[in-house]
Amino acid sequence: MNAQQNGITNYQRLAQHLIKNRLRRLRTPDCLSIVPEMRLRGKIRLLDVGCNNGRLLFKLASFMEDSELHGVDLNDRHIRRNNSRNRYRNVQFHCSPAENLPFDASYFDIVCCTNALHKFPQRVRALDEMHRVLKTGGDLYLLEAIRDDKWKDKFDKILRQSKFILPEKKFLSRTALLSKSYFIHYVK
Repeated sequence: MNAQQNGITNYQRLAQHLIKNRLRRLRTPDCLSIVPEMRLRGKIRLLDVGCNNGRLLFKLASFMEDSELHGVDLNDRHIRRNNSRNRYRNVQFHCSPAENLPFDASYFDIVCCTNALHKFPQRVRALDEMHRVLKTGGDLYLLEAIRDDKWKDKFDKILRQSKFILPEKKFLSRTALLSKSYFIHYVK
């Protein structure tokens, strides 16, 4: 393979990657769309479960300098990349499964999980762990893309099986172009 053929192949790979990411953004709700819904108050401790690229935490850290912000993800590569990009002293990333969070009980004022619950192998256990680390009076925020009523029914069943009782549910508009965004807010 000559240099010109190699360049075309690399270009095609890059184009496929960009198209894939752009399409994912069209059908997956933007994690930042929950920020206007959140009750952000004073100095808080916040946990983002399934933080992926840390986008939500980095945005919050830009205007919440006195708060303690933590992100948890199972993918060690995401954690390493986030730590290398982290320029905020109040943001920390941890490599851990959502089903076994490395924090004390009742530690966080806010726990959020955006576009990640469907990826967890033990969803009910993960929700129970989020409940465990949430303080009394604390807020849980969940955001998931709902592609069809079947997934919405499954999502509701998972919530009923967890320790979260009667959370506030609603659809958020304008968070993804090709799917509805199912938003859950629960106060412990």
